[in-house]
Amino acid sequence: MFRKIRFKFICISTLSVLIVLFLVLGLVNLITHKNALSEIYTTVEFISKQGGNLVPDSELDPTFNGKFSAETQYETRYLFITIGKDGVYLSINDDHIAAVNSDNLGEFISFALDSEDERGLFEYRGRDYAYLRVRTAENTSLTIMDCTRTMSAVEFFEKFSFYIGFLSTLLMILIISILSRRIVHPYIKNAEAQKQFITNASHELKTPLAVISANTEVIEMMNGKSEWTESTVKQVNRMSELISQLVVLSRLEESVDLVLTDVNMSEEAKKSIENYKTVADTKGLTLNSEIADDICVSADEKGIFELINILLDNAVKYCDENGEIKITLDKKGRNAVLKVENDYAEGDGVDYKRFFDRFYREDQSHNSEKKGYGIGLSMAESLVRMFKGKIHVSYKKPKICFTITI
Repeated sequence: MFRKIRFKFICISTLSVLIVLFLVLGLVNLITHKNALSEIYTTVEFISKQGGNLVPDSELDPTFNGKFSAETQYETRYLFITIGKDGVYLSINDDHIAAVNSDNLGEFISFALDSEDERGLFEYRGRDYAYLRVRTAENTSLTIMDCTRTMSAVEFFEKFSFYIGFLSTLLMILIISILSRRIVHPYIKNAEAQKQFITNASHELKTPLAVISANTEVIEMMNGKSEWTESTVKQVNRMSELISQLVVLSRLEESVDLVLTDVNMSEEAKKSIENYKTVADTKGLTLNSEIADDICVSADEKGIFELINILLDNAVKYCDENGEIKITLDKKGRNAVLKVENDYAEGDGVDYKRFFDRFYREDQSHNSEKKGYGIGLSMAESLVRMFKGKIHVSYKKPKICFTITI
């Protein structure tokens, strides 16, 4: 059980940090990428407005002042072409680019001319280029700029952040795994102390209960039965039953290495139904069943029998007067599905999520005439968990239904 808790803690912690890392690195990469594109398009737009010329600061357009320097014209590799309406090149400024000549000019600019967008990026012979197309009534100007260095830096940053995130995740998992031992240790210690307390208390309580029971029998032999002795015997039996259930529950939680075998759940269900038919008839209840034959599950035979008994006992105990109890067992895919439902008219407004809490009873006063200690369903949940199944409770007036999937 604690291995699962530790594993869940590691998974949740790792997932939480992964989400934070993903958001932070993703946001940083997004901002970096947007800024790089903004810088690229600003430069291309400036070249286009300047008619293919990059000039010193003093002659810059005020709109772009401060963004470019006298060195920009030597750092930037670009091509500027003016194309007439008939598709004839009116002017070509290729002094600032070496990757293009008369042989490949048509192929090179086709990426920009054939695109539906007025501006964008394209790749040519392993390098990245940005373009801007400006149409006027007289002609079309086309600016193409080499942005390989900028895009390579962005790509490097993206890869670097990915590797950093990956290594950080591995390191984080290692640290969390080490720390999880310390975090889970107090819970393990408390659970072991609780189990030890239940075991010791059960042994210590059995002796005085045995003495009380023996003394009550002697009093009845000497003076005959009375309402006082009957009440004493009744309370001794209740206490003995409670101690037995606590011990069973404690042992269930210790059965981590339980060996599961193929169990015929259909046969175990039929045995339990036979045992409870008389009890149901005595209380004026109707017990119906629909059990499919030869449904086998990977479980423990005694555990499956006890599980079905707990649910049937709960149904008999809380079924409405002259009500109906129905138990069904069928196959759904690879799983066996067991349903135990009974009439329960007062089921509205009940907190069904707490039904499997230990010592929880819907009657919080614990003075209900219906016997019980709030342990049975907790035991049922422990058994289902041991069999790697699921248990669920639902209410649809006037019936409450417990569903087990194994």
